[in-house]
Amino acid sequence: MAHYLICYDIANPKRLGRIHRRAVKHAIFVQYSVYYLQGDKAKLQALLNEIDEELNPTEDDVRAYTIPSLADAYQMGRSWLPDDIKLI
Repeated sequence: MAHYLICYDIANPKRLGRIHRRAVKHAIFVQYSVYYLQGDKAKLQALLNEIDEELNPTEDDVRAYTIPSLADAYQMGRSWLPDDIKLI
């Protein structure tokens, strides 16, 4: 199972809201315009396909990065997940 960070910069606020609503169906919201997805390439592609339906390729930027497990991630400041949820 792979781990991905999906990040985007969306120029239009209406598109941004629609893309966010689609992204959270598949991935965990980490912070503004950054999402964490755990799964295989098919799951990643399903998310990217759904985002692509709203995307304006001349104005918007979407990137997906393969990362190690978040078990090795460090966090400073306010937690973005409830205390009872752990990512491994």
